[in-house]
Amino acid sequence: MEQTSNVSLEKWRQVSKEHFSKITPHYDQGRAFEQGQPPVEEIQRHTPVGEADWVLDVGTGTGLFAAHFARQMAGRVAGIDPARSMLRQALHKERTDKLNWLQGLAESLPFADGTLRVVFLSQVWHHLSVQERSGHEFFRCLKPGGGLYIKTYSHAQLKARWDLLEIFPELMPFMLSIYPDVPEMTAMLEGIGFAPVTSKSTFKEGFMRPSQMLTLMREKAWSMFSFLSPEGAAEGEARLESLAASGDQPVFYPEVHLLVVARR
Repeated sequence: MEQTSNVSLEKWRQVSKEHFSKITPHYDQGRAFEQGQPPVEEIQRHTPVGEADWVLDVGTGTGLFAAHFARQMAGRVAGIDPARSMLRQALHKERTDKLNWLQGLAESLPFADGTLRVVFLSQVWHHLSVQERSGHEFFRCLKPGGGLYIKTYSHAQLKARWDLLEIFPELMPFMLSIYPDVPEMTAMLEGIGFAPVTSKSTFKEGFMRPSQMLTLMREKAWSMFSFLSPEGAAEGEARLESLAASGDQPVFYPEVHLLVVARR
């Protein structure tokens, strides 16, 4: 019988807001395993972006993906995030006429109806305070034929993660509770009006040393670490310290995600 999480979604989202305001200096390190590569080819295949088009990166953080879009796509790019400290770092890092930084929330976007060609979210959907309202905002702001791209995790992918299985097992039920699985997301997006809604798993081989995971945990570079109990944190830290002291051998840790594509 699977354990259930005793953390409410409301508490999770409140803590996650505070978390991102605090960890700005470590944010890029926490995202390094994704190598800053949004699915540009996939987006261009479904919704080609021209010079007059707008691409919106929701929950842009320090602008890793928005900057990549600006380099790889012909259109203009906007990155929106509620954390001013994140946007301040994005502004210092990337300066180009194609990039625009906005402070704001997904459920109240500062765009007119039908102005965006692409809306992209990477590991953001589960942080949204009101997912359905945000989905309606994305639908409103997208042009007919535009696309919503959500990079997330499926439940099957979470259940296969080394860190959740072997190092921080108390986090598994929590992670399964905050990430909606594929049928739930699909039903919500179709109910809003998106069609078709498809999803595909992505895989990129990768490895992580226990010492790297230990650093991420100690810096709370990932928001999930804020929800470890003192006992769970101590046990996970001890496991990682033991592995690091025993040679710090790289552990298979592929970049695996679910890409949900919803057409307007």
